[in-house]
Amino acid sequence: MLVNAKCKGIKLEHTGRTGNDSGIDIKGNITLPSGKSDVWIIQCKRQKSISGNELKVIVDLIEASGVSHDKLLIIVSCDVSKRNREILEVHCKSRGIAIPEIWTATNLETYLYEYPKILKVAFGIDKEKEIKKNVQRLNRGLKMKERLLKAIIDHKFIKAPANGNSLINKPSSKFICEEVYIRAVDDITYGTGVSSPSGTFNTSYRTFFHDIYFNGVEFLLNAGIGSFVIMDDDGYWEPVHTFSDPRLKQAKYKVIPAKMIGRIPYHRIVNFIKDGDEYTSCPHLFCQFDGLDGMPYEEIYYKEDHYKTGGIGWDFDRKMQTVFGPES
Repeated sequence: MLVNAKCKGIKLEHTGRTGNDSGIDIKGNITLPSGKSDVWIIQCKRQKSISGNELKVIVDLIEASGVSHDKLLIIVSCDVSKRNREILEVHCKSRGIAIPEIWTATNLETYLYEYPKILKVAFGIDKEKEIKKNVQRLNRGLKMKERLLKAIIDHKFIKAPANGNSLINKPSSKFICEEVYIRAVDDITYGTGVSSPSGTFNTSYRTFFHDIYFNGVEFLLNAGIGSFVIMDDDGYWEPVHTFSDPRLKQAKYKVIPAKMIGRIPYHRIVNFIKDGDEYTSCPHLFCQFDGLDGMPYEEIYYKEDHYKTGGIGWDFDRKMQTVFGPES
């Protein structure tokens, strides 16, 4: 439906349903203004991530099928990193074939909201209801921001001119304490000594304040064990959370101590306790765990950790994050 809407006049044939498709999902035929007829091949991949090598395999299988075509469109349900796009481009140029067009999760979301009828028919999403829902979420977040920051920020400390450097070098000093408990609204494990089921994210846990940002509160997630970033000569990087990773000792990577920081938006914080309870004296935040991978975070990012030398740690460029793969 979406391809038909975006590419007026295209006629599609879902060859992948027949079992005799040469590995091709959809073939399309579109008549250009010049009268020439172009053949499209459309490959769809529904997965959480896709590597540069997987993109190369898609192209190679289409070429091996021998099916003549003028354009290859790859539609994936995830986003594709700059590095993986570059891997595909280099591969196509080396083979002397055209670089395919790629529609990613970001493209699909944008295109779908251009066509609200498709949203409603295919996904049951009513744009007007979505707008009302977003307004409610915005209002809820703004009210929580006002209440929460009044309670957990040490306003006397941040107003004192002598504390300026402390706030810059250690932004967590703006809070009334360092520790904080994050608890799911439906958590039943807190105070029982019972952990969450194996394979699931803990629904109550202690962490540490880091800073505030435009949309919520930041938390330091790896204070106890620490993290590292390995970076290649081109500036691409990957976070590493175990000291036993052999890549930490490889000369081709620069190893940088890193902070792992999670962001919880105000609208996911349903309520809070400022002074703790009979178990703890630190704040408790009750959150909706409907963010990344069933967690309350809308984003997790990394920045340099200057715990030995002090000073400001710069954020690692999110666009350069990648997965190098296991190596010995």
